[in-house]
Amino acid sequence: MSLLARNAEHFFWLGRYIERAASISRIIEIHSAHDRGGDADLSWGWLVALYSDEALFKKSHAEFSFKNVIRFYVSDGGNPGSIASALRAARENARALRAVIPTEMWNHLNQFHNRFLELDETDLDLICLSRTCGTIKNGCYAQLGVIESTLYRDEGERFFRLGLMIERADQTSRLLDVKFAQLATRATSNAEVADATFWALVLRSAAAYQAFRRLERKSADPASVARFLLLNPCHPKSVACCATEIQRVLQELRSGYALRQTSYALEKLDVLVDGLEHASRDSSLVTRLHDINDWLQLRLADLTNELAIRFFGAEPPQQQSQSQSQSVA
Repeated sequence: MSLLARNAEHFFWLGRYIERAASISRIIEIHSAHDRGGDADLSWGWLVALYSDEALFKKSHAEFSFKNVIRFYVSDGGNPGSIASALRAARENARALRAVIPTEMWNHLNQFHNRFLELDETDLDLICLSRTCGTIKNGCYAQLGVIESTLYRDEGERFFRLGLMIERADQTSRLLDVKFAQLATRATSNAEVADATFWALVLRSAAAYQAFRRLERKSADPASVARFLLLNPCHPKSVACCATEIQRVLQELRSGYALRQTSYALEKLDVLVDGLEHASRDSSLVTRLHDINDWLQLRLADLTNELAIRFFGAEPPQQQSQSQSQSVA
């Protein structure tokens, strides 16, 4: 493998962190625009439930107020899942790759990160929040455009694509769980689960509303939205489309760069693809959506672990437990 393992890992996580910052900012942007004028303190605990961050959140905050939740996910560097942490980590991974990435790619990310650091408390008020997150989202999309236009198409670019697509699939599956997170935190009622306005909001959060309307004449409902975001082969944020792209990249790494160990990752991916195929035939998809999304996130984590073991120098679980036992002894 001509690409150093540490560089492959930096490329992989650079893709993940840029996509993570873009996804979180877009979710907050759309929902803050929708909630403007509402009772914000009662409607944002769902975001913490969506990312399963309740324990971490409670270490630094006593209540799930709007200000606490937004600060936690936008500017809190102590939260590894915040936009601030994602952009900082993206910049640090790019810094480690300075010798192999274009100057334009580094300069744009560095300047974008510095502009983000200039945000103040007023930028996170409900009135300004949608605009602030829109600016962050557009900055991430611009960064992806710079990378698409300048990054050399070798193994590094393939690992960047793998990270990008795995994160995108994970974020889409979480987005489909927004309503269930709201139900869990009592931010909404069971009667509102089928609310067409809400499901249209979910589509907008995935930049999928216009594409969905081209294909579906009826209004958005849980079943049609779930099937579109999970199974549509053509929308770039659908889980199925991401899985197809992951498969393509892994096959290119195997055939074009003789990385035969991608076969192990392809086996993990086959399990995910088979699960999507089974879900496409499931007439009870909506009632099982939460379980399906949990299953998808576990499979994506499994795929990430496989890549880490085969290419980034991580220890297999058995070796990890043995080394831990030895260190304890």
